[in-house]
Amino acid sequence: MTRVGRSGGKGAGQAVPFRETGPSGHRARMRARVLASGAASLADYEIVEMLLFIGVPRRDTKPQAKALLNRFGSLGALLSASADVLREAGLSDRAAAALGLPASVADCLSRPDPLTRTPMGDWDAVLAYCDTQLADAPPGQLRVLFLDSINHIIADEAVDDMWDEGTPELTQRHILLRALDLHASALVGVRIAPSWPPPVAMIEGDAVLMQAISYHAQNLSLTIQDHVFLRQGQWLSLRQQRRL
Repeated sequence: MTRVGRSGGKGAGQAVPFRETGPSGHRARMRARVLASGAASLADYEIVEMLLFIGVPRRDTKPQAKALLNRFGSLGALLSASADVLREAGLSDRAAAALGLPASVADCLSRPDPLTRTPMGDWDAVLAYCDTQLADAPPGQLRVLFLDSINHIIADEAVDDMWDEGTPELTQRHILLRALDLHASALVGVRIAPSWPPPVAMIEGDAVLMQAISYHAQNLSLTIQDHVFLRQGQWLSLRQQRRL
């Protein structure tokens, strides 16, 4: 004969398992629903609920999500509210940061990304890029365009360097280490000339710098495509001058 405990289950004192209906079980079901049907299957308050999961652990967030939508009037108004306004609505710093994520992502996606798959396969492409993207770069600035194996820009970075300070070794080391960090296959140096023609000392200094980088780059499978001086549509190439 099977003994029945007080709980009515088989075996004295044996706990009877119940399907979890608390916050964690609800959250798991919502995550499964998004994975199965996509976020478009969620109501506005459910989107807010899921965002609050990040900032409100182990608590039912549905009432708070509905209250926030009622207070702000719409999902868009809620998600575009500042952190200070969200805190005034009773949210913790962590929850306010979670609700601010969609706006931050949307802002990033809306920014033009000139580096994405920008090809630098020929002179026209290099000059067109510099004319549009570096038009406001300060005179005297040194920039490096780091390229991948098919000459697409993966980074365009200013190098903290002044041509007349006599620190080519530090600048050379920085550029080479940065190329390694980015897994770059090639680079183009760009100097924004303060005047035209560029000062002779600037040309000589940059030529020495890029020749040194080119020498060490051979051991890193890194190609120095060129180094150019630019000023208001005018340009000068070390490669064409046979200085590289």
